Amino acid sequence: MAKKEKTTQKAQENWSHKNDFPIEEVWNTYQALAELIAPRLRTFKAHDKHGFCPDFKGMIEWNQAIQKMIDAFELLIDEDKLGIFTKDEEEAIEHGLELFSKYFRYLWD
Repeated sequence: MAKKEKTTQKAQENWSHKNDFPIEEVWNTYQALAELIAPRLRTFKAHDKHGFCPDFKGMIEWNQAIQKMIDAFELLIDEDKLGIFTKDEEEAIEHGLELFSKYFRYLWD
């Protein structure tokens, strides 16, 4: 085994002893996070909520915004896409992520 390979292997072994997640999740952080966020947003949307973000006119509009967030994260974790998106998909991702960022602190009940 080459010296570089041994160093890389040792670094990965040290990583696993110090962290609760695999190094592969660091290499692809956005997908690892998207895989955590998407199912939580789906569940959040499905549950009866006691209120909605004041920027929206009602629960229907709030749920539509949440769905756009869900759509963005689901596109990001779609393994068939391999990170290659159409122009419409790129726009949906950008819009959903903007909504997620803007309304992140309203994702509670």
